[in-house]
Amino acid sequence: MNETRQLIDYIKQKTRFRFDRDAAKALGIDPTYLSHAIRLNRPPWSQIESTFPSWMPELRHFFEKQRQEAKNVQEEQKVVGSRSSDYREVPVYNVRVSAGHGEFQGIEVIKQQLQMPKLFLPENGKIGFVKVEGDSMFPTVNHGDHVAVEFDTGYTSDGLYLIRVDDAVFVKRLQREFGQIRIISDNQMYREQVVQHDDGQQFQLIGRVALIMRMT
Repeated sequence: MNETRQLIDYIKQKTRFRFDRDAAKALGIDPTYLSHAIRLNRPPWSQIESTFPSWMPELRHFFEKQRQEAKNVQEEQKVVGSRSSDYREVPVYNVRVSAGHGEFQGIEVIKQQLQMPKLFLPENGKIGFVKVEGDSMFPTVNHGDHVAVEFDTGYTSDGLYLIRVDDAVFVKRLQREFGQIRIISDNQMYREQVVQHDDGQQFQLIGRVALIMRMT
């Protein structure tokens, strides 16, 4: 906010002057000096007060209000900036994977973007949400839940992963033992599977499940 520019415009409006030089003349200062004062935002308050003393209460009230509004905007921008730095934009892919049986259609189509707190997400890596259907991972993952998948993690530890077995893609619990991968459903009505860790034709680990989001 350039207060000097606003002050001179106010004077010109009140006096119906057309040019800055007319305002400078009324204030008893050199037009070149006034031009520099505007550029450097140095209001000639003393000259204005001596020339137009009756305007001072209105002017001071106006600029105090302007300063407070500018301060409020700055504070709000700081808050918004602080909030945005605590969040990460995560894509929701237009694909449904299965907790039972399902076809993997790819994850290249983004349905929407969600702002998620960084606190609940891995710091690095590619992350995206996919929708889960079926009940084989109940009660850990329900039908209709979304899971945030950290892609291309490899096997880091036992836990939930998005995997491909043959042509079907699942969210399952994995446990590695003796060179094999146990594919476990939390719902005990579903049978466990076992695959070889290096069996690329039958088994592919797509990514680790980092977060489960449930609509209630």
